[in-house]
Amino acid sequence: MGVRDILDVLLVAALIYQGYLLVNGTRAVNVVRGVLIFAAIWLISSLLGLSALSYLLGRAGTVGLFALVVVFQPELRGALERLGRPRSRDSGRGSAALLDLSRAAERMAERKTGALIAIERLTPLGEYARSGVRLDAQISAPFLEALFARNAPLHDGGVIVQADRVVAAACLFPLQASDGTYRRYGTRHRAALGLSELTDAVVVVVSEERGSIRVALQGRLGPELTVSELRDRLRELVYEETL
Repeated sequence: MGVRDILDVLLVAALIYQGYLLVNGTRAVNVVRGVLIFAAIWLISSLLGLSALSYLLGRAGTVGLFALVVVFQPELRGALERLGRPRSRDSGRGSAALLDLSRAAERMAERKTGALIAIERLTPLGEYARSGVRLDAQISAPFLEALFARNAPLHDGGVIVQADRVVAAACLFPLQASDGTYRRYGTRHRAALGLSELTDAVVVVVSEERGSIRVALQGRLGPELTVSELRDRLRELVYEETL
C-alpha cells in the first residue's frame, strides 16, 4: 500500500465522517442505519448467489433511492446548506442590540406576550424575510415589544434580526414536523425549531402560555432561560464582543 492509497482511504473516511455529522441529530440518522442494513443484506445475498433475492433488492433499492430524496428533501436541503456555509463569522455586531433584545424578551415573558425572533448568523434569511413585511429598523426593546403586542398588525409570525437591525416582521417560518419530541409545544415553538433546523439562525421564542424564554438551535429547543442567561447565551452564539 503506497502513499496514494493511504491518502485515498483517509479522504474516504473523512467524507463518511462529514456525512455523518450532516445527518447527526436529524430523523435521517435512523434512515441511514436502515439503508446500511439493506445494503448489507443485498451484498450478502449477492455473495451467496441468491439471484432472486438479489434481483428484488436491487429493484427495490433503485425505487427507494428516489423515494428517499422526495421524503427527506428538507433534511437534504439543510445538509447541503450547512455544507456550503462560510466558516468565518462577522464580529462587528453591537452588544447594545443584544441587551435590547434580552430586555424585550424579559418584559414580554413577564406579560406572557408570545414572541418569535430569529437572529441571522452565517445563513442568509432573505427568503423568509420576503414572506413578511420589510422594516429595516434599529433594534430597541420598546420597538420589539410593540411588534408583538396583542392585536398589533405585525404580531403574528416571526421577526428577523440582522446585526443590530430588525429587517422584517410577520415572517413565515417553516414548521418542524411533529415527531412526538415537542408535541406539547405550539405553532410558535415548532416554527422556531423548523427554522433553526434548516438554517444556523438562533431563534428566541417567548411562550404566551407559560411566559418562558427558550432558544432554538439546530432543530433543538434549549431549557428555560432567565434574562441574564439569555444574554449570555446569545453573546456566546452570535456576538463576539463582551458586554
